[in-house]
Amino acid sequence: MASPRPPSPKPLDLELVIVSAKHLKNVNWKNGDLKPYCVFWVDPDRRASSRSDDSGSTRPIWNERFTLPMTFPLQESILALDIFHSKPSEIPKPLVATLRIPLFDLSDPDDLNRIRTFELTRPSGRPQGKIRLKIGIRKRPLPDNYHYAPQASYYYNSAPPPPPPPSSHQTREFRGFSPSPYSTFPPPPSPPPSLPPYTSYHDSYAPFSSPYYYSSSPPPPPPP
Repeated sequence: MASPRPPSPKPLDLELVIVSAKHLKNVNWKNGDLKPYCVFWVDPDRRASSRSDDSGSTRPIWNERFTLPMTFPLQESILALDIFHSKPSEIPKPLVATLRIPLFDLSDPDDLNRIRTFELTRPSGRPQGKIRLKIGIRKRPLPDNYHYAPQASYYYNSAPPPPPPPSSHQTREFRGFSPSPYSTFPPPPSPPPSLPPYTSYHDSYAPFSSPYYYSSSPPPPPPP
């Protein structure tokens, strides 16, 4: 049993416009006109179909656009298209022609406006008829509510700084403050209003003292 193919590493979609065909064989010639429609797929489990052209001509015109998700790598993706005659019965529909296109070999895969003409093949393998298609390969658009996951550095550096050395004072529990191993020293609290001049404020919860708190007027210098 063959192993399943791996999924496509990049989400791609096949944009397909089935324009028209010509010189098809009328497989319904005994009963009437040809009413062809297309069945196509990239993933055999996800097949789609066009409407039938009921004009009774062997030169049908569809002008229908479809988007097919490419579930396999581009190198392994093939567009398969079969044309059948539509008739109201439960028996299998008569096959008119087939087409297989390796998408990796497609020239100008970004040009969806280019009309490409491909030769069709009868079930016997004999070429008969041609079909006109527009084919483009696009990156699958992300949904509107999609958000990129931020990188690890968005939250913290890959190597957080080492914790500060233990203070000479015994650390006491202080409710409302939880030091983070990824931040610098916590800022000192606001000074009390009754601090004496030029007095350093010692914080038993921080490993440094700050001499930057002064009263409204500095004291006079000491006598000589």
